[in-house]
Amino acid sequence: MVSNGSLITKKVIAYAFKDLLKHTDFQKISIKDIMSHADYRRQTFYDHFSDKYELLDWIYHQEMTETIDHFINYDYWKKIVSRILFYFEKNKLFYQKTLIINSDSSFDGILATHLQSFFKEILLESDTKKLTPNQIKRNSSFYAHGLTGLIKEWLLDDCSTPISEMENIIINIIDTTTN
Repeated sequence: MVSNGSLITKKVIAYAFKDLLKHTDFQKISIKDIMSHADYRRQTFYDHFSDKYELLDWIYHQEMTETIDHFINYDYWKKIVSRILFYFEKNKLFYQKTLIINSDSSFDGILATHLQSFFKEILLESDTKKLTPNQIKRNSSFYAHGLTGLIKEWLLDDCSTPISEMENIIINIIDTTTN
């Protein structure tokens, strides 16, 4: 379990990094830049992350946890779909800049993992289909990877499709699966 102080420090570092990305390309941002912007000493970065790629993965994971996982058991799934889309639109510049990095970005894997948990819960709650655990796992994986690709394309297309239209597309796909 991460202590609150450690989580706060990581979030301050992440915020500084995301703020720098608004005006600077990923490749041009140094650890020194991030920590100067965060007003922390450079060593503090290395107390939490090995490099900016690990920071990036942490941001992906942390923000998906806060946007999806924390609401799976509390909100109706359609509200979560809306929350996901609003989150990505609000943070589209960050994602546009980080998705074009020529490294092994783990965005797809991290988002798909969180979406797979989301789809699994939807399928488990669905009364209309009696799926085996293996079918639930396979279907959730399929839909999670598909939605990951759809979101990624949407971000790289500057979120040109309105959120309401994207929401309808996703809800119709899920409804088709669960009805």
